[in-house]
Amino acid sequence: MTIQKGEPWGAVAPTPHDVVMAATEEAAARSVRDGARFVWLTSGDLVRALGPITSHGRAAPSKPRIGEPCLQLPCDLLEVKLGDRDVVPAVSRVVVGSMFRPRWWVSAGGFVGDLNVAPRAHPNDGVADALEFVSPVTTRQIRQIRRRMRRGDHLPHPGLVMHRGPRVQWSATSNEPLPARSAARVYIDGKRYARFTSVHVTVRPDAWTLCVPQQLA
Repeated sequence: MTIQKGEPWGAVAPTPHDVVMAATEEAAARSVRDGARFVWLTSGDLVRALGPITSHGRAAPSKPRIGEPCLQLPCDLLEVKLGDRDVVPAVSRVVVGSMFRPRWWVSAGGFVGDLNVAPRAHPNDGVADALEFVSPVTTRQIRQIRRRMRRGDHLPHPGLVMHRGPRVQWSATSNEPLPARSAARVYIDGKRYARFTSVHVTVRPDAWTLCVPQQLA
């Protein structure tokens, strides 16, 4: 069950014997797709989003100790459909465009790199937070926006719109002015994919459990 407002998130329990190690978010997503229920993630934006829980997001020890207490945090999975291709799993983020030529960013935990792009996001709230860049931005403007994003106070902004829901989508032909009506490069959990004209993200709630060392909790 996804987290409810005012309720604690996760519980302390013994580290399960079937926990899967993942050094990257892309590896964690593949593990969940292949059936893993518990994942020990050592780096990435999701770890950063857990800052208040994990001593400001520092990486977990590289190897879990089976049976020792750990904090188990239920998390959602993002199912990303690229155009008419197969669905790609993600645990953290989807970037359409790039960090410096942005068009659409989706975050499960709120962070894209060191930018707090979606301050309301939570890894287990059952919705995706999609930040849409509704008008082209200059290099100077994106630098200004990024400075504010580090503090999480970039909204409201005339060039940005936040969408939240169990399903979010981007289309190159939906509402972008020319010449922006073109395919864009897509990055999922840090891995680069081809260019697409549409991206659909569906949230699968409570799809996996992130295991965090109790000493970091």
